[in-house]
Amino acid sequence: MAKRTKLSAVLQGRCPQCREGRLFISKAYNLKKFLLMKKECDACGARFEKEPRFFDGAMYISYAMSVGLFLVSAFIINYTIEEANENTYLIAIITEVILLYPLMYRYSRVFFLYSFGGFKYTPKQNN
Repeated sequence: MAKRTKLSAVLQGRCPQCREGRLFISKAYNLKKFLLMKKECDACGARFEKEPRFFDGAMYISYAMSVGLFLVSAFIINYTIEEANENTYLIAIITEVILLYPLMYRYSRVFFLYSFGGFKYTPKQNN
């Protein structure tokens, strides 16, 4: 199999080391399991969580993604709906948050992990 590009590995949620193993246990919109992330790569053995609470920094990425989404939505509403009131903005933003939360949660973790993707790992040892 041809090696994935970094962009395709990020979009597919793959390991930053080998770009083969999946980061998450289930699909994004499996609402019972979308939060569950693997501890290590199935293909190369790289650990994804380097220290306790490693992914707390992903909250900042998620916040930036949310602000960007809200700003784009506000501009679109402002220029397309002539007499938009506060409720229009509120309904649009709440709907976006509900629909896109699983994706924003996952991609904030993926982006955060890839920002530290140069970590070294010890491959699995067969004893």
